[in-house]
Amino acid sequence: MKRLNLVLVLSLASMAVISGALFWSPSALAQGGATVDPSLYAGMRWRNVGPARGGRSIASEGSDARPNEYWFGATGGGAWKTTDGGTTWAPMTDGKITMSSVGSVGICPSNPDVVYIGGGESDIRGNIMMGDGAYRTSAGGKTWTA
Repeated sequence: MKRLNLVLVLSLASMAVISGALFWSPSALAQGGATVDPSLYAGMRWRNVGPARGGRSIASEGSDARPNEYWFGATGGGAWKTTDGGTTWAPMTDGKITMSSVGSVGICPSNPDVVYIGGGESDIRGNIMMGDGAYRTSAGGKTWTA
């Protein structure tokens, strides 16, 4: 059974938290006469779960062979990799490829050291970044070929 990738799960969780804050805030409920016990959310704290930089992402991929390893492509920050389930992230393309925008990521199912990334982004926006093709690593991101 395929696992949901980490970025999708985190995105959905973030949307749920934001939606809950907008629609179920204590002030909104108080207007309708209902209240929420503050102890239900008193232990929650905001925390950063991604890399310190990297930017917007439209591509992510995980490997069934390595359950704690994930990759994401930043539209202006290259390809990033975690091996500890997202606690820490490392840039895998800085100084190794000639583009900064990664819009697609693919991991070989039979060998997770083989990763393909595609340059650029396809979202319709006024500030998209172009890529310069596709790259492949067979060394888990240590070296890349066009």
